[in-house]
Amino acid sequence: MESQQHTSCFNVLLGMSKELAQKTSIQKTLEGICAHIEQYFTPKHLAILLLEPETGNLTFHLVWGNKKDMLSNKQLKKGKGIAGWVAERDESLFIADTKTDPRFQTNFLSTKTQDSTSIMAVPLKSNNIIYGVMEVFDNNKGTLFTKNDLEDLQTIAEITTLCIERVYYLQAMKRMSETDQLTDLPNKRSFDQYMQREIEICKRYGIPSSVMLLTLQKLRQLNEDHGFAITDKIIQFVSEIMSNDVRKVDTVCKISADTFAVIMPNTEKVSAQDIANRISNKISQQAIISQLPKFSTNIQIHTGTVDNVHPLLSLAQPNKDEVLGFRKFRNVAKNLRLLLKEEKQATEQRQYYRKGVRLPGHFEHREKHTSGDALIESLSLSGVGFTTLDKHDLTKNDILSIRFQLDDSRKTVINRLVRVQYIRGRYIGCQFTDQKSYDSDLGFYLMQ
Repeated sequence: MESQQHTSCFNVLLGMSKELAQKTSIQKTLEGICAHIEQYFTPKHLAILLLEPETGNLTFHLVWGNKKDMLSNKQLKKGKGIAGWVAERDESLFIADTKTDPRFQTNFLSTKTQDSTSIMAVPLKSNNIIYGVMEVFDNNKGTLFTKNDLEDLQTIAEITTLCIERVYYLQAMKRMSETDQLTDLPNKRSFDQYMQREIEICKRYGIPSSVMLLTLQKLRQLNEDHGFAITDKIIQFVSEIMSNDVRKVDTVCKISADTFAVIMPNTEKVSAQDIANRISNKISQQAIISQLPKFSTNIQIHTGTVDNVHPLLSLAQPNKDEVLGFRKFRNVAKNLRLLLKEEKQATEQRQYYRKGVRLPGHFEHREKHTSGDALIESLSLSGVGFTTLDKHDLTKNDILSIRFQLDDSRKTVINRLVRVQYIRGRYIGCQFTDQKSYDSDLGFYLMQ
């Protein structure tokens, strides 16, 4: 019976992996996972709750079963209820029979759970950080859950995280490729995509469309006079004013380092100019109130009509290779070997890049009970070269302990074990024996 159960669970996991491998929506991925859990456990209640990091509260994001209407989108305060208990303690909860488990009456009896007879709940974790909870109540077959059921749910939770992470990183990469990182506005790539649609609507339905371009004047001079931090603050200030003062149908984008664009559907040039004047005046007034350095802007209006869309066409010039590039790398079969090759080259470059230095150090040979001062002259992620200040009796393959301090801002101390690879007089070439996949201290230092 147990073998059949594990085989059945394996089939569920295999089905999840096959079906969800093609999904690119986080919501659809979660719904697909719930469908498989519902099919396997046939629960009366199934829910996935997501954690709000700022408050620690949990929200019922997906609810299946007889409690759906009561719980959908409701919140649990931090540490409250079954899911709150699981999230706060970072451990699974298993109550085989609510009638015989004293914890149920003491800690978990509520309106939501009063009719429940058997309960399982497990944390959802990514990189050992909890982001949600999965809970299952009762069984439509009338049987109680077992510890084997809990183990299966824990395994399903682990696969759930893998599925969600896959879609999450895909969505995150897509967002990063389409969003300006400083202002969080759509970037030039997104602007070009919006404009293609807007031009098509203008041509097909004869609806005028306008685009306002706002350029910050002499941005380089602002950087030189006030520094990048102040300039970034000005850019974010302008971004906020524009986002708050346009209409809901308008789209604000940041299309270059110093230029914003506002796409205004169904807007003629006169109306667009009125909006531009209002925004310009608001920026001037609020900049004084916010005590920002003096800066100026230049505004242009481009309007396309059914008879003449060229003013809009001149603004939308997508880089086709760039647009296709993101889609191209979604093809794992085609690009896996290429990315592996690039990864290997990058690793080797980091590992074998050597930097000439002159750092005081100290070495010690514990077996020979000898030590001495040294001048570190060559440094890489894989090893170190140094010159002893006095004569030495070191030989090839000796294991040494070497200690030196980097001349970085933190005065980082490096203490490593090395193996002597070659000896040229008083110059000793060594390789680190306690190799690390990546030493962040040395890595950052070598890049300087």
